[in-house]
This record gives sequence, structure tokens and C-alpha cells, in this order.
Amino acid sequence: MNLNDIRQEYLQAPLKIEDLEGNPYNQFKKWFKNALDAKIEYVNAASLATVNAAGIPSNRIVLLKDINESGVHIFTDYRSHKAKDIEGNSNISLNIFWKEFDRQIRMTGTATKLSTKENTEYFQSRPLESQISATASIQSSTVSKVELENKVKKLTEIYKGETKLPCPDTWGGYLIQINEFEFWQGRPSRLHDRFQYKKIMNDWKIERLSP
Repeated sequence: MNLNDIRQEYLQAPLKIEDLEGNPYNQFKKWFKNALDAKIEYVNAASLATVNAAGIPSNRIVLLKDINESGVHIFTDYRSHKAKDIEGNSNISLNIFWKEFDRQIRMTGTATKLSTKENTEYFQSRPLESQISATASIQSSTVSKVELENKVKKLTEIYKGETKLPCPDTWGGYLIQINEFEFWQGRPSRLHDRFQYKKIMNDWKIERLSP
């Protein structure tokens, strides 16, 4: 297999600085609506990068559950690898790629835990099966399939007829406060359009980056 032979030309319209929103959150929402309208699958999926205590980075796909002027929300088990990484180093990076538009959004920021109230509200809004799975699982720990299935079966019997489970103390979300955005638009001959928003005090500075 020769990966050098894999080629993909980018033929989308250019991204111009005069077309950008002054606030990166508004630009994000603009692109996100484009992706929603196009019915892109897993439209809110993002790659989350963290670094552990030994300085080793790791990466996984997460689902963004909210984005507003305060930042981005994600949820997980607080015993997971990513949560342990964040506990020791709150600096993270997120990346979204929509191949249908040849667009990428990169974000860097810091993560802090959401409140118990916020965690409970979101947890209990999920389908019952998802609540049971999250309660049964100790994310990232070693487990046998039989053991996990038995825990799910037991919880299903206990909460039969219910629609809400108590939110475990070990499960919850993070607010990721973004201090830097990059909007990338693929263009022909690799002359991509890249614009960086960097937060300076309470303002956002926009600069074009070389492809």
C-alpha cells in the first residue's frame, strides 16, 4: 500500500476575511448550521486531545453537547482516561472536520467541571438505556463482557418503569472555555484558507494563517 498515491482535490468556495463573523462563536454557529442543513452524520463529533501526567498525548472522539459564549460542553465518566488527564492538565484541544464541506474547526482552551445540577439535568435527559449504561460502566477500566451485561441487566430490573436514574457522582461534564479558534477551508492546490481567532482580554483578533 502506497499512501502517497492517495490524492484529494479541494474544490469548495473560498473563505474570505470579509465574510467572517467578528465573534468566533457566531462563525462556529454559522458553519454548524450549514452542516446541520446538509444533514451531515455525527455533525457534533469532535476529536478531543489531552495530555497525561507523563506528557503523553491521547486523542478520542467526543460529542459536543452545547456551545455558547461561555464555551463548549462535553460529558464523560470522571474516572475515564481523558478525565484523569484533564485533572492533571486542564489544557485541551478540540477538532471538528466536515469532509462534505472540506472544513475544519480547531479549538484550544481549558476545561473545568460543570455543576452537579448541570450534570443531573443533562444525564436525566438522556434515553434510559444510556443512563443505565453510564451507571453500569467504569469507563476505561478493564471488564469482561459478561460482567458488564450482568450489571446492565440488574440495573434494568431495578429501574423498570422509571425514566430517570440518579446521576452518579462519578459522571458529569466539562465547560471548555475556548481561547483560540481556527477556521480552515480546503482550497485547490493546497492553498487553503485559514483564519485564527485569538482572544486578547475581552476582544478577538483575527489573522490569516499560511496554509
